[in-house]
Amino acid sequence: MDPSHLILTLLLTATLAPLVSCLVVLFIGKRVMGTASGWFATVVMAVAFGCALWALLAWMGWPAAQRHTIVLAVPWIPLPGSETPWLYLGGMVDSLTVAMMAMVTGVSMLVHLYSIGYMEGDARFERFFAYLSLFTFSMLGIVMSHSLIMLFVFWELVGLTSYLLIGFWFEKRAPQLACRKAFVMNRIGDMGFLIGFGILFWKLGGNVFLPAVAGNGRVSMFEALRQAIEAQGYSINHPPLWLTAAGIGLFFGAVGKSAQFPLHTWLPDAMEGPTPVSSIVHSATMVAAGVYLTARIYPILTPGAHLFVATIGLITLTIAAAMALVMTDIKRVLAYSTLSQLGYMVLGLGAGAWTFALFHLITHAFFKCCLFQCSGSVINASHHEQDMRQYGGLGKKMPITAGAYLVSTLAISGASLPFMGIGLTGGFYSKDGIIAGCYNYGSALAVAGHTLGPIFYWTPLIIAFVTVFYMARSFALTFMGQPRNKHLYEHVHEAPWTMTVPQVALALSAVLAMPMVLPFLHLINGSMPTVSWVQPGQADHMKVAYEHVEKGLLFGVAWIIVLLGGIAMYRPGMKYGHRVATLPGVNVLYTWTHNKFYFDALYDIFIVGCGKALAFIVGTFDKYIVDGLVNLAGLIGKGTGFFIGSFDKLVVDGAVNAAADLTQAGGRTLRLTQPGRVRVYVLLTFATGVVVTLIVVAAAMLR
Repeated sequence: MDPSHLILTLLLTATLAPLVSCLVVLFIGKRVMGTASGWFATVVMAVAFGCALWALLAWMGWPAAQRHTIVLAVPWIPLPGSETPWLYLGGMVDSLTVAMMAMVTGVSMLVHLYSIGYMEGDARFERFFAYLSLFTFSMLGIVMSHSLIMLFVFWELVGLTSYLLIGFWFEKRAPQLACRKAFVMNRIGDMGFLIGFGILFWKLGGNVFLPAVAGNGRVSMFEALRQAIEAQGYSINHPPLWLTAAGIGLFFGAVGKSAQFPLHTWLPDAMEGPTPVSSIVHSATMVAAGVYLTARIYPILTPGAHLFVATIGLITLTIAAAMALVMTDIKRVLAYSTLSQLGYMVLGLGAGAWTFALFHLITHAFFKCCLFQCSGSVINASHHEQDMRQYGGLGKKMPITAGAYLVSTLAISGASLPFMGIGLTGGFYSKDGIIAGCYNYGSALAVAGHTLGPIFYWTPLIIAFVTVFYMARSFALTFMGQPRNKHLYEHVHEAPWTMTVPQVALALSAVLAMPMVLPFLHLINGSMPTVSWVQPGQADHMKVAYEHVEKGLLFGVAWIIVLLGGIAMYRPGMKYGHRVATLPGVNVLYTWTHNKFYFDALYDIFIVGCGKALAFIVGTFDKYIVDGLVNLAGLIGKGTGFFIGSFDKLVVDGAVNAAADLTQAGGRTLRLTQPGRVRVYVLLTFATGVVVTLIVVAAAMLR
């Protein structure tokens, strides 16, 4: 029996369930359910996760030889005159879809549960869960999208809901600025997305609106686009320049959503939102959307686009790790850690390690969501103190939170057993696979004559150990050593079960991802695009990854030395760190990294400042030139009107009035001859006769 109908039904149910939850909570939550709306939204997300998990198991139970991409396409809006007659609603399911759906719904369910305890007592408790459910629905819509245009609709909805969640505490100034910054920077990235879409529409016409159906088989939307490009006669091995531009344009949308360089500065500022928002934004939804998009556009990425994607990821993971080393706000350390790990994923996609990059997306969602939830528990127990310098020894008061944080720290560090090459968590295999792909990619670039090829391997390898150090630093400053703020320490207590249970579940998920590495890789590898628009040898990244693991380049005692070194250095507090920061040469690097490489200042000067200068020039031109011409025209019109009015009043109206006055005067004079008295008439007759006689006599005399 073909299970496609069951799988599609389950995933559509999982997608629509959060939307139903949002509408119910938004319209009747406050009046009817009250604080129970949080439990309602959590139960609905549990149902969605159950459906997604059922679909995943059904998909894995489906014989691999019989699996095919499932597409639902329902005609929606007619397009008269186009080669594509309709815009379609529907969904698409393949191996990547079912894996992402299970991850997003599972993490979102735990974030909903965590939020019940964290947001308790908030005046807009119900509204928060409505926004959170809508946010999840938006991400699930991206995962299920079967066409580029439908993906863009949900893409924008994710941007809107993130704006609402980051700025949830809008009565404070900082969240106001943070949500606007996130919104504007994402719109900049989306502009690139639209440019890429426009290039594809220019070259492919209505094919860009087609759902993921091509020929007799069913493929992903971008596989269908690739086939449409090939049908126009373009060579796969020598792709056209416009396709490189289109791929980079679409990737710029991912640069915005996944906070890649140079649009990365909004993500740390997004920490101004509630911690549950940080945990879901940084793990399973918004930032994951950019990586997911990059994975989906893989079939149309040319070698030039691959190099661009890999370079952006390399820069991002490097600068973000450097900034995480010096931050003292616990949430900002994790935020920059997210940027660095996203850089790994993007670098992996650019380098051709498609499968491992997506595996890292899944494992990262578990341990990063856990880390943020642990930090939220610490912040909540510390009366919203976020400076790690004020912590110390909290592991004694919060053992569950400390344990979950430690497990997640090991996961993000890629912990493994010394000398054995066996990872303790899934994070080891996902990151090691990416670095293996980078080794392969750098070698291919070197063969092609690129002198910078080795950078693509050595940089992520070194940053892997930097990650171990700054995570050890955050753990030691927070949970180890002696309390550095006695008053804060005395009031700290373990978080309620609604907050600790999700932390434990996420920490266990990070550990259990380790035995699932091979099944997951084989599952995701089934969805890997079959393309040759990549550098030679990239298609063998799984084989190279296994060889890389056998060489043991990441495991051994090195990560343990770095971990213990970070703990030993920061367990007493910041005194050793301050000494290192003041060393000659190091102090300059410390200043740069502590000031976030002055990116915000550069943006203020060159973008905001130039924008303000341009606005001033345009405003001045408008005020003195445009408005001046308008005002001059007004004055001329006013003067002309005054002249015409005066001429009309004094000449035209004067002549008419004079004629009327003359007629009136004549009438008054003639009226004197008609008084109605006989003697006057006799006198007038006599006078008239005299006058006539005089006229006749005068005329006779003149002759």
